[in-house]
Amino acid sequence: MATTTAQATEQHLTGVPEIADPSKVAPKDARELSKLFFDQLTVLEEGTAEYQYARNTLIEMNMSLVRFAAGRF
Repeated sequence: MATTTAQATEQHLTGVPEIADPSKVAPKDARELSKLFFDQLTVLEEGTAEYQYARNTLIEMNMSLVRFAAGRF
C-alpha cells in the first residue's frame, strides 16, 4: 500500500504506525497499538496534527469496546 508524503511524515513524527481503517483492527491488536498511541499522547503537544492523529486513531480503534460496554447497560 503506497502512502503519501504527508502520511509518511505524519507516521514518522508520531512514532506510531499509520492505520488505514482503525475500526477494522482486531481487539488483540488494538490493545497493543493503544499502548503505543497512549505513550505518544503523553509526549506530543496537544493541538498539533500529530496529537490529533494519535487521539482520533485511538478513539476509532476502540469504538467496538465502547459499543460492547454500552450494550451491556
